Amino acid sequence: MTSASTSTPAIVDHRQRAAAIDPQRSFIVQAPAGSGKTELLIQRFLALLGQVERPQQILAITFTRKAAAEMRHRLLQALEAAQQEAPEESHKQLTWNLARKALQQDQRRQWNLQQNPSLLGIQTIALGLIGEIVIFASGRRIKDYTVDKIV
Repeated sequence: MTSASTSTPAIVDHRQRAAAIDPQRSFIVQAPAGSGKTELLIQRFLALLGQVERPQQILAITFTRKAAAEMRHRLLQALEAAQQEAPEESHKQLTWNLARKALQQDQRRQWNLQQNPSLLGIQTIALGLIGEIVIFASGRRIKDYTVDKIV
């Protein structure tokens, strides 16, 4: 399915994606490989960077060091790209706009994120050390995950 104006594939879950980027809401993102989870999480992280007083107020948790490194790399890549011309693809434009706002906050607060990427709170969770993960939002327990095996 394509949109009439751009001839690019329509994103069927665009409302859910927009809601997941909203910093006023909490979300768990579950989707198959190749569905755009990392891009969505990068967009959310950038949206949060555009609003917080310190980047350390944001924490992204992944299950592997590789995923954490990929997220950090993509965040820095988005910040770098935001210093260039806007891209033509609509999903890339959203990332670019969010990165521009994050860069403005970066400059106002003098974080220098591109020179100090360790300020980006992206961590891995050691599944081998725990048997249960409890997710809290707004002080309320919202979901339990029991870890039966490590894949």
